[in-house]
Amino acid sequence: MAKIKDISKVLRPREKFLQKGPDALSKSDLLAIVLGSGIKGKNVQELAQQIVKKFRDNFLEVTVDDLQTIDGIGPAKALQIASAIALVKRYYEEKNGKEIVIKNSKDVLNLTYDLREKKKEYLVCLYLNARNVLIKKETISVGLLDKSLLHPREIFHPAVELNSASIILVHNHPSGDSTPSEKDKKVVKKIAQAGELMGIPVIDFLITSENDDYSFFKELKDQNRSFDYVSDGVQGTLFDYLEIEKPVYEINIEKVVEFDYYLPKIKNNYHQLQNRRYIGSKQKLINWIFSVIKQECKGTTFADVFAGTGIVGAIATEHFEKVILNDFLFSNNAIYQAFFSNEKYDQEKINNIIRNYNNINHEDLDDNYFSENFGGKYFSQNSAKIIGFIRENIEENKKNLTEKEYYILIASLLYSIDKIANTVGHYDAYFKKKFIEDKFFMKPIEPLKIKNVSIFRKDTNLLAKEIKTDVAYIDPPYNSRQYSRFYHVLENLTQWKKSKLHGTALKPDPENMSDYCRVQAKQRLAELVNDLDAKYLVVSYNNTYNSKSNSSKNKITLEEIEEILKTKGETKIFEKEHQHFNAGNTDFDNHKEYLFLTKVKHER
Repeated sequence: MAKIKDISKVLRPREKFLQKGPDALSKSDLLAIVLGSGIKGKNVQELAQQIVKKFRDNFLEVTVDDLQTIDGIGPAKALQIASAIALVKRYYEEKNGKEIVIKNSKDVLNLTYDLREKKKEYLVCLYLNARNVLIKKETISVGLLDKSLLHPREIFHPAVELNSASIILVHNHPSGDSTPSEKDKKVVKKIAQAGELMGIPVIDFLITSENDDYSFFKELKDQNRSFDYVSDGVQGTLFDYLEIEKPVYEINIEKVVEFDYYLPKIKNNYHQLQNRRYIGSKQKLINWIFSVIKQECKGTTFADVFAGTGIVGAIATEHFEKVILNDFLFSNNAIYQAFFSNEKYDQEKINNIIRNYNNINHEDLDDNYFSENFGGKYFSQNSAKIIGFIRENIEENKKNLTEKEYYILIASLLYSIDKIANTVGHYDAYFKKKFIEDKFFMKPIEPLKIKNVSIFRKDTNLLAKEIKTDVAYIDPPYNSRQYSRFYHVLENLTQWKKSKLHGTALKPDPENMSDYCRVQAKQRLAELVNDLDAKYLVVSYNNTYNSKSNSSKNKITLEEIEEILKTKGETKIFEKEHQHFNAGNTDFDNHKEYLFLTKVKHER
């Protein structure tokens, strides 16, 4: 690796900027100046090039968490970059508070420069007064790569409230195609007609893309001939599909007779597999899910590729000869190893160890990593001290345990702390209390008596290329809630790396971040469905797409899932009313769970 001081001064970003100005620098050169310094093993230019290459056209939308997925980028550098982006965007939006007069399409495009590189379709409206002065710029619609939906009221209601004399609409087209379709032209005409009826003319409808732009100014000239505005920009594209009236998405709902499917029986004084508080748990839906699977699917192998609590996999072992379990979280993998693996273990040995743990007096212990970080927050100080001691003791005595015994102790600890955690069920935050009761008591789990279960901790999309199954059950997260962040305390305790923690919630640096919680979710699901070698695809989905909370809002719509699955074969849809986890309130009350079932056309 060449150090920055070893690079010719003429080629260094700072010197080049001073000598030739910003236009002479690449994006990575400009970012290198913002970063200031590199990291161990990588100079600042190499680091900047890596960041620009990773995020490409999504750079203006990156978050602090996204940036921290790059090795060597910690909270400080991530904030540095995110703040610089936010500052530039803010100045462009506010324009220093001066009056902005719109006289031509170039003025409009200067105001909406950021739309060119968007990967989603946006519709932005500029509301103008009688002097063509900008009153407000507002995003009307954020659509999808394949279509966007809007209604004239969404455009003209703000215009009435703002007492606008006219409006200009701007839309981006991610594909770069600059030719509007006949459908596009009809849509613009209808919007213009609505404006004419409202007495609020549509001066122009501009379509912008990375390559060029397109203006409907000439088509709208009958409305805008009295306005001091000309079309003189370079031109572009419109939505591939745009509707004036938002259609109701209708689906054929299949019915199923539900039967009872019980989890394997275990002793009352042991933790059961389903005794976890976990977002998206399918425990209450298990009868419905397996009633559908048993009615529609045939085969001997079953793969749960986003296994979560493992409950679906546990029921599957009663009905399939071979089961595959996969989840990317370290804590979930440890739990599967404890409950499902066929390795040897001595239950009496486990019980004696746990009995000794429960006889520990916190007064005999020193503070440790766990109590220093989580005591008085997620747990009482004394409980945290005992938990930390137990976890350290398990690690120290690992050589005296079989692999199965080691994971049984880890799982028993995870289940036991989950019962007393000072949270709502996840670890994104804790209750601020003056007093937290000392109530830690460790109970063992009892492993399930199961054979032929294969356990993986892999990226699901990579695993899909390696396995073959009759039935593939797919239950990805869909929304922005990264499970590795929600359950960071359990992940921390399982790995026991004693990582440095940040923020009020005491989270480590980001790890195991899923693309299914990002804008790439639709693409990743399409890749997964394409790569899975299965006879049947069973996909779980809940209808929280209209959530008011950005973190709760689904990254894939019901329509998109059906569209993706239909490329593989005949798809049926089943539904059931179900109250899901709802940290962010949604816009409706009739929460439903959907189950898509696709019979794949051709076996590979």
